Formats: sequence, structure tokens, C-alpha cells
Amino acid sequence: MLLAPDRTCVVSLLGSDVSLPEEEQLQQNGYELFQMMVADLPITYHERGNYLEAHFRPLLDAAMEMIMALPDISADASGKHYAQAYIAVQNLIGAQKAAMSMYCRT
Repeated sequence: MLLAPDRTCVVSLLGSDVSLPEEEQLQQNGYELFQMMVADLPITYHERGNYLEAHFRPLLDAAMEMIMALPDISADASGKHYAQAYIAVQNLIGAQKAAMSMYCRT
């Protein structure tokens, strides 16, 4: 496994009958949620970057905390926690894409 669980890992833990959204949908959700969270961007790129970082950093920290806790999770509860970490990471990827798009706006 890489740092974060991927879809294959989560499905192997939960079973193939579990309804797990596709990565693209989770990333789109993260993109849209981040755009809703962040409004009134500063004009200068430096200020805009700091503003976006301030909103993105808590999401990154939360996802990293989930990932780092995975090795300590008991086997009977691991599937749920791996799924939560997988979803958080995919949402984070979408949020990162949104942040970069918002940073580049003129």
C-alpha cells in the first residue's frame, strides 16, 4: 500500500458488494466543497496563495491524521477507517485542484 489507501485496498477490506463512489466523483465533491468554503479571494497572488493555504491546510492535516492512524486500527474496524481515509484523500485531491484553479484566476 502507498501512503493512502486506494480503491482496490478499500474494496478488498469491505467486500465487492459495498457501494463506494468512484474516485472522479469523490474528487469532484472535494472540488465543489472547497469552492463553497472559500470566497472573496484576495487580489494579489501572494495574499491569494496565503488565503487558499489557510483553508486547504486543515483539510490536508485531517486527511494525514486519518492516514497515519491506519496502522494502529484494529483489524475488525479497519475497513471503515480505510474507507474514511480513502474518501478524505480523494476529496483532498479535488480540493487541491480547486485551490490551484482559484489561485490562477485573474
